[in-house]
Amino acid sequence: MPQTAAYLPELRWTAVALPGTDLMLTAVYSPEDDAVRASGVAVPEQGEPTAAAVGRLLLTLMDRLTALDPATADREMNPRPVESRPGAHSPVPDAFAAYAGGDLRALDRLTVAQPGTAFRQAAWRALRGVAPGAPVTYTELAARAGSPAAVRAAGGACAANLAAVVVPCHRVVPAGGGVGRYLYGPEAKAALLAHEAR
Repeated sequence: MPQTAAYLPELRWTAVALPGTDLMLTAVYSPEDDAVRASGVAVPEQGEPTAAAVGRLLLTLMDRLTALDPATADREMNPRPVESRPGAHSPVPDAFAAYAGGDLRALDRLTVAQPGTAFRQAAWRALRGVAPGAPVTYTELAARAGSPAAVRAAGGACAANLAAVVVPCHRVVPAGGGVGRYLYGPEAKAALLAHEAR
């Protein structure tokens, strides 16, 4: 009897427009457990179509997954998202659409699977507890993560976050004011904060 090759389950992706902007919130997820494996904000550059920005972001997310979670990155990406079938629903696309539509707690219901140190896991859990429209400082994030003196490490956890928007590192701002740094640019961070402040 011939042996059949073992295939890794495919990954899926979804993208939704952030209202009033040209930004696309994009996520890569595993359909067998509906866990977000990577996510971010697709920002069009120099007038490129949003589809091109999403494609570029998906490549970047897969590169980051290759570095941080090679077993997940080895899975094939299904080019036809499951939600494209008539009548099909999936928690990840549904939650992203609800968030863009104004249900700011919709992403809180999603599972996230990303590798990281014990402190980073604590910081990411703390980030998920930061309410929309109520940003915290890096000092406050460190305290919420259980290590008040680890302010720089809190910043490092934000920088290493592979599941941006779902793990809302955009809700951390400098104590001195302004929006501060963000992997997808300060304009994207400001747009997310403005969406949540409405």
